[in-house]
Amino acid sequence: MPTSPPRTRECAVLFADLVGSTQLYERMGDTAAFALIDRCLRTMCDSVIGSSGTVIKMTGDGLLAVFRACDHAAETTLAIHRDIDGLPLAKHFSLGVRTGFHFGPVVESGNDIFGESVNIAARLSELASHGRAIVSTEAAVRLSEHWQPKIRPLPPRVVKGVARSVELCEMRCEHSDHVTQIGGLTMSSGRVEMRVYHGGRVWLLGDEQPRLRMGRDTDVDIGIKDARASRQHCDLEFRRDRFVLTDRSSNGTFVTIEGRQEFALTREEVVIDGHGWLAFGSPRSAASDVVEFFCLG
Repeated sequence: MPTSPPRTRECAVLFADLVGSTQLYERMGDTAAFALIDRCLRTMCDSVIGSSGTVIKMTGDGLLAVFRACDHAAETTLAIHRDIDGLPLAKHFSLGVRTGFHFGPVVESGNDIFGESVNIAARLSELASHGRAIVSTEAAVRLSEHWQPKIRPLPPRVVKGVARSVELCEMRCEHSDHVTQIGGLTMSSGRVEMRVYHGGRVWLLGDEQPRLRMGRDTDVDIGIKDARASRQHCDLEFRRDRFVLTDRSSNGTFVTIEGRQEFALTREEVVIDGHGWLAFGSPRSAASDVVEFFCLG
């Protein structure tokens, strides 16, 4: 029977894995344990389908799914954690879910998918804990403003089977002030901070890193490639619980804050908030290099 040739497309790839299921057979007996695990897996599948996703395959006590949009992967992640927690027997026997998702190219062949993006998503789910998903920065930058308060950067990490280090974020799937620990790396919550995105990377501006320098120079924190940018173009600083943008350029910094009109800043400073974008030397509509920011807290 003829099969379609493999094709490549970009999508959000999600792995979800049930934690604690192995011990369940000993504690409940085979029949009861199988019934509870099966119910959990069906609940996970329903969450994927309910968020416009596609279940590619079941992976033991988990699943692999894909989505066109990262927001849909985030919706599914939240729904899976919420719905599993809502099953009385699952909560009683301390069943949990580990989830992770990544955005990138995959090769589709038949009813399966292949490629580095699949491997990264699988490794991210292995790093996760119940109540916290691990998300790549490639996926985090594609999430809408609604999801940004739930996202918190983590230090880069080398994962098995990937030659480069992977930029990580955590996504909180429950209301909690706990911290996430991954291989000794800890991130806490509840602080005033700005998340800054550029070139697939994320920076956290706040108490621990109070200043970010941007421009074409080699020694800045965020390198800008636009020819209209100055070598030392502008700074973002955290001062007394406020975020201050200082322009040091020849052509100005163009600031767009969502819901407001774009304005140009030239050799002066301004307090910025909310969600917005910075363009260097020209309006955002004409810029070749843009920085995005989210103020949280």
